[in-house]
Amino acid sequence: MEYRLTTTDQAWCDDLLLALRVRDVPGARIGEVLAEVQSHLAETGEEPRDAFGAPREYADQVAAALGVSAPDGVWRQLVRGLSWRDLAGAAVIGVATYLLADGLWSLGAGESAVFGLPSWLVALAALLVLGVATARIVTAARSGRDDDAVIDPRTGADMVGFPRSAVALLVGVPLLSLAAMLVGGYLVGW
Repeated sequence: MEYRLTTTDQAWCDDLLLALRVRDVPGARIGEVLAEVQSHLAETGEEPRDAFGAPREYADQVAAALGVSAPDGVWRQLVRGLSWRDLAGAAVIGVATYLLADGLWSLGAGESAVFGLPSWLVALAALLVLGVATARIVTAARSGRDDDAVIDPRTGADMVGFPRSAVALLVGVPLLSLAAMLVGGYLVGW
């Protein structure tokens, strides 16, 4: 019979995974640590906090044992990891998102969009830019994902799955927002 983590235990393991990632612990070692923790919990029935302490403290112990330096802090790591290319990409995505919302609102209202351009043209151009940006982000994420994956040494499975409900949320919320722009513009123009 397979042991299933409780919601609380899974949350502790998720916090540990994040703390280990922030400390630049290699993915293979993270998988081993999580497998060890889960096996211990299954065998003893202990709470993870009682057995291992706080996730950050345990991550510090694991990182120290590996000789990995302590993290600088999340913000410092984030800023250090950004390039001008990242910032330019974020600006393009932000402007394209604004233009898509404006184009859809104007289309619904039967008006011209920004700069007097046809609303359908602005919306279409913004959709194309966002589509290309999304494709580049997905491609980059897939190409780098396997380099340092967190693999369960017991099963060989990826321990950092992306739930389908999250995909539905990430797709559904923007689509509903865009539909609201179109309907809102239509109601205003009515």
